Amino acid sequence: MESNLRDIQLTKLTERAKELKCIYKVIEALKDETAELTTIFKLILEAIPPGYQYPTVCEARIILEGKQYASLDFIETPWIQRAEIVIDNHVSGEIQVCYVQKVFDNAPSFLPDEQKLLNAIADHLSRFIFYRRLKKTLESSLSSETVAEPNGDSSLLYYESDEHWKWRFHVSEKIANMMDMDRLGAEAIYIIGSTNTGKAGPGSDIDLMVHFRGDPVKEKELKAWIEGWGLGLSELNFLKTGYVTTGSLIDFHIITDEDIRNKTSYAATIGSKENSAKLLRSKK
Repeated sequence: MESNLRDIQLTKLTERAKELKCIYKVIEALKDETAELTTIFKLILEAIPPGYQYPTVCEARIILEGKQYASLDFIETPWIQRAEIVIDNHVSGEIQVCYVQKVFDNAPSFLPDEQKLLNAIADHLSRFIFYRRLKKTLESSLSSETVAEPNGDSSLLYYESDEHWKWRFHVSEKIANMMDMDRLGAEAIYIIGSTNTGKAGPGSDIDLMVHFRGDPVKEKELKAWIEGWGLGLSELNFLKTGYVTTGSLIDFHIITDEDIRNKTSYAATIGSKENSAKLLRSKK
């Protein structure tokens, strides 16, 4: 009996050692900030099976934003385990582990600690992709060149979550509704840019445009009022995402009657066929 107990303890220790080795390999793969995501996925898929009870019949797959990355012999079977990939409060995919044949009788397919292992891997991968996306957003915002449309592997570094543009749009509507248009010389307020198109990421500005009719005193007061909102929203965005914005989160533009008549400056976005400015509020 004592021998059996030692065997059970040894088996448990062996399984824990395998799981630790697996998670170390995953963490090591995620240290390379320059590697393509597909390369990192391949390393993770190779690291997972040796961490399980029956590695010779264990296969894994990563599903992210509708794309699939699987180990060579992966097939879906009744013996499957899953862990969600959650990026920025958005379920972007999952990691799946399957046994491709039945190797156990009258026992659960997976150990409880194996689910914990897979959850930990999914959590590490989720945070890695989140910070890679933040970095990509920052690089794009600082670049003076036109950013190409995402494709292939790089498309996974662009935000699919609609959380960022939705809350930005909500606060833009609130700003418009609370604005004292007579006092601030505003005829209309519009939203343009990535919040309007639904493509805003964690580092995106809120682009507001005001049709202004007023004197320099009203213009100064309008700018100060918008700046107050922008600084507060910048702090809120930091608390929500950890993304540091220098100064105001609002990129503010004033247009005049002349701009609208001649379709100059940002006024050209009003009524345009592509990415037309959205009217939030008007005095009319």
